Amino acid sequence: MTSTQAAKPHSQQSQQDSQSTESDSERAAQDRAAEQMTLLQTTQSVLWAMLGVQSKKNARRDFSQGKFRHFVIIGIGFALVFILTLVSLISLLLPES
Repeated sequence: MTSTQAAKPHSQQSQQDSQSTESDSERAAQDRAAEQMTLLQTTQSVLWAMLGVQSKKNARRDFSQGKFRHFVIIGIGFALVFILTLVSLISLLLPES
């Protein structure tokens, strides 16, 4: 066997290794994207958590797949809506002095 023949399998092996590494990283990125929660799932999770009736299964999913800032943004939004609703109802029901 000559040195050029010996170098070919090695270079082919290196190419296969780099391709498999690229495909592994692409698969990992796709898995992370598939695991991320949707806006609807995040909203439902925040609503159930505010009511205090969220299941442990969903809570585990939230901690593993959800993004903290999404929960904070949606939670603040719902809190503001809740406060504004209470203020509006109270101002409608109580007579002005």
